[in-house]
Parts: sequence; structure tokens; C-alpha cells
Amino acid sequence: MRITKIGKLTALAGLTLLGSLNVASAATVLCPGALNATLNRQIQVTGALSGGECYYKEGNINGDNFTPWLGSTYSLIEKDIAPNGGGTGNLNYGGSKSGTWAMTNNYWNTYAEVFIAFHFGGAGPTVTPDSFIVELNPTTLSGTWALLPTNLARGLSNIYLVGRGTATSSSSGGGSSSSAVGATDGAGGVVGTVAYMSPE
Repeated sequence: MRITKIGKLTALAGLTLLGSLNVASAATVLCPGALNATLNRQIQVTGALSGGECYYKEGNINGDNFTPWLGSTYSLIEKDIAPNGGGTGNLNYGGSKSGTWAMTNNYWNTYAEVFIAFHFGGAGPTVTPDSFIVELNPTTLSGTWALLPTNLARGLSNIYLVGRGTATSSSSGGGSSSSAVGATDGAGGVVGTVAYMSPE
């Protein structure tokens, strides 16, 4: 049986600092943050926003539509089909199961939030999730990524760069206008240090 749950993971650590000082912090982020019997793969991204948004799902991002997770105001900056690219050159990447990513332009001057997304080849019904969306740290232009654990890693199929919102002086200069505030379990309750939410 394939799992179809779509999740959002927001680490609560650092949210108070982000909310009160409007200061962003680059981090190495694992999405989802914790593995269990039904979630046994995660993406590790450097240059991600500490306490930022993270989404994951089984299967592909159908029709390259990010609306269920990012709302209708997102812009698809780039989609590359691995391993031969085919995008517009706005995102450089390397690797199949781990590698590097880099923006070729400073999209923080255009967007308040920038996300990197991945879809990996299916590894069967018991290996999930297959697709991940991770919010990047404002002003960060490059980093690394890895699908973990390595024994469950399959090759990269697609990699995306997605923008949302309009840049302000704080979002293009080190601040964050992230919408990741108040993580709850969907019923309004906080779940330990991590919270999961499904889009409407």
C-alpha cells in the first residue's frame, strides 16, 4: 500500500528568534525531520532556512503544481530533468543521490521566499517519501543535498527552484518573511518540537 500523506514539517527551534528579531539563519535541514515505519527517506539540504518550511510526499509533484503546499502565488523559476538538465539555466546542480545546488542569479532580489524541490525515482511501495520541498535561507545562493539513508537512495529525477512572494529589503538582505509560524498538528495542538500539517 502506497502512502499518500502530504506533510509539512516545521522545526520549532529558532521560531521565537525569527519572529522577534526577523533574523534568518542558514542550516543543514533534514526533511522530514524524523523517520519512522512509514517515512523512511529524507532529504538533507545545506543552505536551508532554520525553522523554515519543509514538505514531502510519495510520488511525483504532479504537473509541477506546487499550489497544495505553497499556495497559488508561487512562481516556478526552474525545473531540470536529471541527468541532462533541460531547464533555463537558473539552477545549477550536480549529483544523482547527493550533490550540489546553486542559483545562477540572486532570486532573493525578486522573491521573499525561495524553495528547492526534488523528486527521486520510486524505490517501491515501502520506500517513501519520493518528493521534497525545502525553504532556503535568504541570501544563500548555493549548498549541498543528499537523499538519506544511502541504502534507500534512488537517482534524482527532477530538481526545481520555486519563488514565492515579493522581495522586500529584509528578505533580500538577510531577514525572513517566512509564513512558517505557529506549527500545529492541524487540530491546533503543538506536537513536541515538530509539527505536521497537511494542505487543505
